[in-house]
Amino acid sequence: MKPFLSYDDQTLFIEKIISTYFSWGCNEIIVVTNQEALNRMKQKNISSDKVKIVVNDHLELERFHSVRLGLGYIRTSSFCFIQNIDNPFISPQILDILYMSRSDNKFISPVFENKGGHPVLLNRGNIDRIINWPVNNAVFKEVLNSMECVKIEMKDNRVLININSPEEYHKFFDKIN
Repeated sequence: MKPFLSYDDQTLFIEKIISTYFSWGCNEIIVVTNQEALNRMKQKNISSDKVKIVVNDHLELERFHSVRLGLGYIRTSSFCFIQNIDNPFISPQILDILYMSRSDNKFISPVFENKGGHPVLLNRGNIDRIINWPVNNAVFKEVLNSMECVKIEMKDNRVLININSPEEYHKFFDKIN
């Protein structure tokens, strides 16, 4: 399972991502996962009073449903990052650049060489629109494409990386570990 892949000798993907967002200044993180991953998180003591864990019991509805579930727990925040678990390469510098570009009426997307990456930064209007989207099994990318976007060119190509196979994991991590 991707959350439990080793980022380095001491840190798992999920721990790296949570740590990066906390060190950047986030005061609440919502993790959406399945029951099996929740059980493993409990076994590994990956928890905090500032981390809200939400279980998606409808995995057949895929990513969009997970995003909606998590966004439903955001009550007062005006902005929210959506971060994939398969890209633990987020840095405070990337978060700074995206947050400094925030907009009250457009979401923010990092791009590298004109390719969209992660994380995206949603505003309150985006959050509410996604929560109220009329279908549960929408494709998140298509929903985002229906909204106005500010694309922020990044110098760091790691915003594009997704670890989706053992080969991709070893290709990248064998170079840095």
